[in-house]
Amino acid sequence: MIKKYQLKTTSGHQSVLQAGENDSWLGLEVLRLDPGEKYGGESGEEEIALVPFSGRFSVSISGASDASWQGVGGRADIFSGSPHAVYVPRRSKFTLTADTKLELVIAKAPCDGDRPPALVKPEDVKVVSAGAANWRRDVRLVIPPGSAISQRMIIGETINPPGNWSGIPPHKHDEITGVENILEEFYLYKVKPANGYGVQLGYKEGQEESYLIHDGDVFLLENGYHPTVAAPGTTLGYFWVLSGDDKAYNITTDPRFSWVSSTESVLKEMQK
Repeated sequence: MIKKYQLKTTSGHQSVLQAGENDSWLGLEVLRLDPGEKYGGESGEEEIALVPFSGRFSVSISGASDASWQGVGGRADIFSGSPHAVYVPRRSKFTLTADTKLELVIAKAPCDGDRPPALVKPEDVKVVSAGAANWRRDVRLVIPPGSAISQRMIIGETINPPGNWSGIPPHKHDEITGVENILEEFYLYKVKPANGYGVQLGYKEGQEESYLIHDGDVFLLENGYHPTVAAPGTTLGYFWVLSGDDKAYNITTDPRFSWVSSTESVLKEMQK
């Protein structure tokens, strides 16, 4: 239902951390570089998104279409504002150079269609205040459903205030029905303060799971409902990416909590 990954350094100073290599719809790596260090790769039959958590880099892409950008990124951490993102099409080579100390997420998904390289700037990221009361959180839509940038990936970030819940009302996307499609999903967590924690829940009929969330944890959400809560005094910031055969974000809400959405507008009005 939920897999928790312990990421390990695999390549010295470049510190490529990998998760999800054997999963069918998603791959995820975290790259850490010192100023001036370079990293290169090939996308093959995958599409790739480069999203910096902190620091700044330059990148060049060559393939069916070529592109290059300098000074991408610049925020101090996930809690400091919306990110940049660079889309690398399938069958492309890319080389990036760290302008400053850099921590960068590399998200991957299988791809059988061609898209041009693309740069997403922070001002392009739509920020939504989702939920109300103690399930209010800020959601940053980096590559949202319906975006022409990617074939399969849906990418964003969530900032979960202390004591608040996200993934509410609880929902799932693990089967094909008239209202739901299958989407695998990764969460990559940052925790503020770093010694704080949250709780990741997963449940479906006949099965329940719970995990403590620590700074740097990665969860693969394979199936079931998956709400999240931050401990008092702890802010959770998490990068998420979804991918499946159909990019549409069609989900099923736990029917026991179908009333939650209908109360949000009333609660928001009362809080003004």
